[in-house]
Amino acid sequence: MNGKEAIIEKILSDARGIANSTLEEAGAFGKQTIETAENDVRIYREKNMRESYDERKEIIRRKMTVANLEVKKEILAKKQEMMTAAFDEAIKLIKDDGKSYLDLLRGMIEKASDGDKVVFSERDKNLVGEKWLAGVADDLNKKLVFGGYGDFCGGIIVESDGSDKNMSLEVELKSVREEYEPEIAAILFGE
Repeated sequence: MNGKEAIIEKILSDARGIANSTLEEAGAFGKQTIETAENDVRIYREKNMRESYDERKEIIRRKMTVANLEVKKEILAKKQEMMTAAFDEAIKLIKDDGKSYLDLLRGMIEKASDGDKVVFSERDKNLVGEKWLAGVADDLNKKLVFGGYGDFCGGIIVESDGSDKNMSLEVELKSVREEYEPEIAAILFGE
């Protein structure tokens, strides 16, 4: 090998060394870049999965809350229906005892004043009327006017010039219901 060939060989050898070193560095850099990217992807996935799970948990929690409220609302509606049915049954029971019901009507009529018009329930047509009212009015020494029949379950409505007194069973039992509803609910539902 002469001097020129030795120099060329040295240049080629150095070039091969630099090329190999550059390839090794590029490979190591590429490997590290890939590892970093894979790690970033893993972290991103974990973070998004965690956020996704948190969001799912929150959505499920909200849906459960709404469902629980709907159930409570439905239960309350059914309880209200049962309370209404109980009071409807109370009206029926009051009217089923004819003598006691007539005594109740008489007690209501006692609150009327001379000249008042007394309206009975349409459903009581077979039980009371103008003749019955005249007899009660005579017993009470009052001058009352038969006002016909109205669309309510029972009781009376007293109409006067100044104001009307609604003593229908619906109104009377509504006030009882408002006052005693918690106690009645405790009896019916164990609350």
